[in-house]
Amino acid sequence: MSKLLKLMSLTIIIVLGISNMEAYARSGDSGFEGGISSGEVVGKTTYDYKEVIFLTGEPVVFTGTLTIKKTVKQDSTTGKQIITANYTYKLTNDERSGTLTKFLSYSTVLTKKDNGQTIEETSLNPKYTEVIKVDDATYTLKNYDFTKTNITDSKPAVDYLAGNLWGRKTYEIGTDEGSVTVDITGDFYGYNQYWGTTETQVLEYMIQSEGKSGDTVDKWGGTASVSLSNTSAKQIKYVENEPETISFEGGFVQTQYNNSVLKYSASLPEFDAQGVSTDRLIETSDSLKIESFPVKTRLMVPNINKLKGHWAENDIKALYSLEVFSEDPGNFNPQEVMTRAEFADAIVLAAKEVPIDSTLVTSKTSKTSKSKQQILSPFVDVAADSKYFENINNAYKRGIISGRGNDMFAPDDYLTMADAITIIIRALGLEALAPAGGVTTSFIDDGDIPAYARNHIYVAQRIGLVLGDEKGYLKPREYLTKARAAVVINKLINYMRDDLKKDYRERIINY
Repeated sequence: MSKLLKLMSLTIIIVLGISNMEAYARSGDSGFEGGISSGEVVGKTTYDYKEVIFLTGEPVVFTGTLTIKKTVKQDSTTGKQIITANYTYKLTNDERSGTLTKFLSYSTVLTKKDNGQTIEETSLNPKYTEVIKVDDATYTLKNYDFTKTNITDSKPAVDYLAGNLWGRKTYEIGTDEGSVTVDITGDFYGYNQYWGTTETQVLEYMIQSEGKSGDTVDKWGGTASVSLSNTSAKQIKYVENEPETISFEGGFVQTQYNNSVLKYSASLPEFDAQGVSTDRLIETSDSLKIESFPVKTRLMVPNINKLKGHWAENDIKALYSLEVFSEDPGNFNPQEVMTRAEFADAIVLAAKEVPIDSTLVTSKTSKTSKSKQQILSPFVDVAADSKYFENINNAYKRGIISGRGNDMFAPDDYLTMADAITIIIRALGLEALAPAGGVTTSFIDDGDIPAYARNHIYVAQRIGLVLGDEKGYLKPREYLTKARAAVVINKLINYMRDDLKKDYRERIINY
């Protein structure tokens, strides 16, 4: 076949300009102040919020609202993206007649590396305010030194991030009644993908206070730790219909849940009746939680009654409802072997691209322009007018699939279990979890695993994506039926929804 066939193309309109900025892992949904928010909801920028402070000498919990506004622009000189994030807090504590109001603005410079990673460097903008009132005391922020840096590693279906932050906040007590300095160090980890996001922060505080109590100068110090995690996930649940005389028995409802948890512990001095610190330290600990109002969406109901009772019925039904499977349900044969084109089409719809942070507002200073451009197929045997072309091209550009050599994709060839697992682990970007020097799985037919798929299958077993059959066989060289493909793909979606967050939340903060 001539390579000139690669020129088979479709003409499209491409919009150029700042609106095509790349997605990046969202972070800071609660800011960096040791608090938690109700998290992202499309169309909302004000969230419920809770925060615990320690500068008074004991933990004090404030609740209220946090408003986040982010803008992104491109530096005309360096070409780097710059994100400005503004956080406005309005909080109260009724038991202590407390109020906390603050405004903080951060700028983040994004530096894209050739390997697909992005270095994000965040600094505090000069205009900041914070006033805390507890009982009869007022604490006013006079100086704030802050820096944060993280790396985002963008994989085909998931952005992973890890970073560190350092801060020092100095408050004035009343009018020349003393000061409190809070040093903050922290690590944070997170991921962002279509089915859910998680960010976990582990923060350590060192508090030093010097104040006046009558003619006495009271100096005390203490420490505190805060571990918090913000998560969002799209879950689906099958709901049976109540009426009997209805055209369909039931269907899936997709619900987005936002859940934030916080655990804290503190070692702070005991105070005597006059409010002067003693040498005795009081250990305290507690936890906070916020859940947002769930957002529900009814999914399409496919007509697959002929599969009732089939062992893969629920997985097939879920993938049709999520529109991952697009073949006419009336023609679906679960025992039919899946082709490479069909699997590529499904995996792109299951492992969707990382969404852009919905809180971002694009700068209007950059002009957009329109130009016509041809789409060229990367494979000589996949024409641009093929029904599978768009998703095959998408999967190829994202690094999820590769060809068979000589610019061939072989779209009608059958797919093995080893092939499917290799593609799935590529989509997750977790190949590096396999140790160097060769690996062995616990499958009885481990010797049948082809060399190109061995590391990927090892990783898939390690993270629980493949378990083998009841006898311990994987059957890696067996062609994948559409029923088995449905189980494998739906397991990938469930892993991205549920299992991934366990490593970022439960394991780290033990909640």
